[in-house]
Amino acid sequence: MKGAQQKIDVEECDHGRNLQNRQRRSNGKIHRSQADFPDSTSGLRPSARPYSNFTVMRDFAVPADESLVMIDSVSKHFGDKVALRDVTWSLPRGQISGLLGPNGAGKTTLFRLLMGILKATGGRMEIDGHDCFEERVRVKRLVGFLPDEPVFYSYLSGREVLELSAGMHGLDVEVALARLAPLIKRLGMEEAMSAFADDYSRGMKKKLGLLLALVHEPPLLILDEPTNGLDVESTRLFFDLMRDLSAAGTTIVFSTHLMDQVERLCSHIAIIRDGTIIRTGSLAEICGGRGLEEVFVELTHASV
Repeated sequence: MKGAQQKIDVEECDHGRNLQNRQRRSNGKIHRSQADFPDSTSGLRPSARPYSNFTVMRDFAVPADESLVMIDSVSKHFGDKVALRDVTWSLPRGQISGLLGPNGAGKTTLFRLLMGILKATGGRMEIDGHDCFEERVRVKRLVGFLPDEPVFYSYLSGREVLELSAGMHGLDVEVALARLAPLIKRLGMEEAMSAFADDYSRGMKKKLGLLLALVHEPPLLILDEPTNGLDVESTRLFFDLMRDLSAAGTTIVFSTHLMDQVERLCSHIAIIRDGTIIRTGSLAEICGGRGLEEVFVELTHASV
């Protein structure tokens, strides 16, 4: 009984803290000092990758003659459960690749390994030559990640979420948000920036999550079920944006269960079943003139 009361006290404390944080506002902003957002953008140079007046800033070279992501014989165990088994895959630079598989096949686990959130049990994973776990701080500068269900602080507005993320990346906050402004407008998010992010619809949260993934201009985007919760118009906008990013040199990989989206967007795919990659290659090579859904069902059933 005492333990239950302590749990209730903690929950009430957290709830009260959130209410207090929401009340600590003046004209819709939380007061912060300039020191909270260090200006460490000196030395950054703009690349020739503008789209809709949204200019890329990078402080690292991106060679074009090799794969950006290398996954070699990777396995991941959770106790006795084998989540991934001897996975080998590489992602060509500047291309859009799809990761397909049934529920529980290992897609999200693979993404978490690439992000350095989990450590592989065996094998090697590198992004631009950097070990995904041992050099995970560096890797996070190279990757923009959109989870299936983005979660935000309940007491921050959309703009404040972006400010916080830009500051944590060591960017000049005002410069970063000014660079994002055309994309915010393109996504129809201008009016929503002053509202609490936690109150957004699922689709709006996905859009804010995409802005967060792009705020530091990474060469690699990892998107987990990116169109879940988006309406038809927003989905079409997402397609156009992904094509623009790819054409400008960004490498993109996303998971989805929607085969038509893969056929419309992807040049390369990998199919995973029970933690094992069963086929990789270009979309044209794997499909051989047939529909992707037919090929996917055939391959995943044959692997049982």
